[in-house]
Amino acid sequence: MNLKKALKITCAAIGSLFFIHLFDSLTVNASGMEFIINLKLSLKGFTSIVLPPLGVLRAATHNAPVQISVVLQSINLDFIKSILDVAQDKIELILMFKNQLKHILFFLTAKTILLGLLGSALGGFILKLKKKEFFLCLLTGFLITIMLLIPLFATYDMDAFNTPEYSGTLKAAPWIIGLLNKGISQINELGQQIKNMSDSISTVFSKMDDIDPVDGSDKIVRVLHVSDIHNNPVAYDLMEQVVKNFKVDFIIDTGDITDYGTPLEDMVIKNLAKLSVKYIYVSGNHDSQNVIDMLKKIKNVVLLDGKMINIDGINVLGFSDPASKNADIKPPDEMKIMEQSLKISEWLDISESAPDILAVHNPKITDNLIGRIPVILNGHKHRLNIFQKQESIVINAGTTGAAGIRGLQTKSDVPYSAVLLYFKKPGDNYQRTALVAADIIKISNLKAGFQVERLFFNQGGHTH
Repeated sequence: MNLKKALKITCAAIGSLFFIHLFDSLTVNASGMEFIINLKLSLKGFTSIVLPPLGVLRAATHNAPVQISVVLQSINLDFIKSILDVAQDKIELILMFKNQLKHILFFLTAKTILLGLLGSALGGFILKLKKKEFFLCLLTGFLITIMLLIPLFATYDMDAFNTPEYSGTLKAAPWIIGLLNKGISQINELGQQIKNMSDSISTVFSKMDDIDPVDGSDKIVRVLHVSDIHNNPVAYDLMEQVVKNFKVDFIIDTGDITDYGTPLEDMVIKNLAKLSVKYIYVSGNHDSQNVIDMLKKIKNVVLLDGKMINIDGINVLGFSDPASKNADIKPPDEMKIMEQSLKISEWLDISESAPDILAVHNPKITDNLIGRIPVILNGHKHRLNIFQKQESIVINAGTTGAAGIRGLQTKSDVPYSAVLLYFKKPGDNYQRTALVAADIIKISNLKAGFQVERLFFNQGGHTH
């Protein structure tokens, strides 16, 4: 074979690469997800996972000159949740997908080889190769395709996604990887731990009632204050147990129920529907309009943003965090905080009815309002705190979700925390609804233990 014929055959065979670059894509339906896999030629080998509208995860997974792009088209959240409920840890989850992954790789490989052959055939047809040359062209195209695929599969490293690059909104979303790496097994373990502790906590509170009872229990309204759940399903186990064991009348959540307000977090939010009481909610800086829209669909959830409701004789006023109005999860700047504080102050000035409780996410918003509302509830700081100032009792529930996935990843112990509030209805020595006691609940994240404490408040709001 002379050089001219060899060049013609090679040029025709290179058509295999063009066909692979232009047409190598595969639509896949697997485990509640539909996605498109694209394979294109590239100077560097990497895999990108595109999650619209969140952004892209990218990792250098292989040494072959090929770019693999996986684009999520749709997701069945109920199906995904059922899988996560069954899977106890990362290894089990990977095994569940292993057979499907083998089928996907088989079809992708077969299609790539077929495209390589078609590209070579078209090149040979265009260059009008003779029969023998045509078959040599097909063989060369086949070998080129195989030489492309072998280093791809031989060097592919899934562990590269342990340290991926993020772009778009996902720059701030390492919890997706963290959930698989560590979260599932630890969440299941902690959820069971809290259920096991609930009887012990109930016993402790019963003994506290014998020693320091809350007087006039028939006129008492019990309100559970939670905050900063941050996607942690264990928080729902905690709330469910407290509601059941302590006859909670309703719950107030002061924000950050999610981490990034994405549709993928819907599976966690849906747990609220299982609670047997009303769930009053004010959004935090980590919540988005998407979160608000999801919460609106849950029957027992009441969203407060610049309005007041009366529930069980208690007036609850709530304002959402200014940062929840946009896609940015950063806390509001000083100007936004001042504007929100002024907005609440103006509401108080013109309102005919006074609130018993003001609920906001960021404590800074109410710094200038202390003394105007009997009870102020907030969160954001991830540290439980209760203090009295200028006839106001200010309560920060800390983080009922132990800071979420970030709490699971940290080496320090971030406890699950909540505060059970006892309000006494008007009558006897109380002309209006008043907070008379609060039970502090802390459950250790890393240690098998819990802490409870009861505080009493007199009419002036002082603790003892």
